[in-house]
Amino acid sequence: MKNLKNTTWDMLFGCLLGDAHIERSGLNMAYLTFEQSIKHKDYVMHIYELLKAEGLMLHDVKTYKRIDSRYGSTNESIYFKTHSSELLHSFIDLFLVNDKKILPLDIEKHLNPITLAYWICDDGQAVKNGGVTLCTDNYSLTEVNLLIQALVNRYELNCSIHNKKGKNGKVYHRVYIKKNSFDNLKPLLIPHIHKSFLYKLHL
Repeated sequence: MKNLKNTTWDMLFGCLLGDAHIERSGLNMAYLTFEQSIKHKDYVMHIYELLKAEGLMLHDVKTYKRIDSRYGSTNESIYFKTHSSELLHSFIDLFLVNDKKILPLDIEKHLNPITLAYWICDDGQAVKNGGVTLCTDNYSLTEVNLLIQALVNRYELNCSIHNKKGKNGKVYHRVYIKKNSFDNLKPLLIPHIHKSFLYKLHL
């Protein structure tokens, strides 16, 4: 069986840390779903074309409107799914426990510049003072602390946790990478950030 290219695997890992979802679909099979706001259509099509070139079978790109109960907003989204594939099954053990998405326990070794770049494309928010926030809303406080330790160990980043309260009353824990260390990281990320998201690097 043909394997995914390393760069494609790293890209998918970064997307799965962010907004992408993975589901089991039979023995040694899995499929992915990619979804973004309609304003990020170019980015979604970029991923679509990369996966198409990799030889993965893909469903058509579609749009729909949904209500985000966390913040009481209505969003128009663009999304697509892959067909089930053995090529994607390696992500199952990393990201799913009892069919619930988790942060991989060995996250540190996977945080290369490609992975980080696509994660920032998916879930990064530029901060006015020059830093960046990773919207880790779907991860527990324990997982967020694990992630921060991985970022510190791998890149010596200066990070803290920012809490965001949704309209549903729940508090979400987000990773803030401070400007003084993010500036040192940016040269590693720039070659891999989609052009529509360079603003997240303050470029």
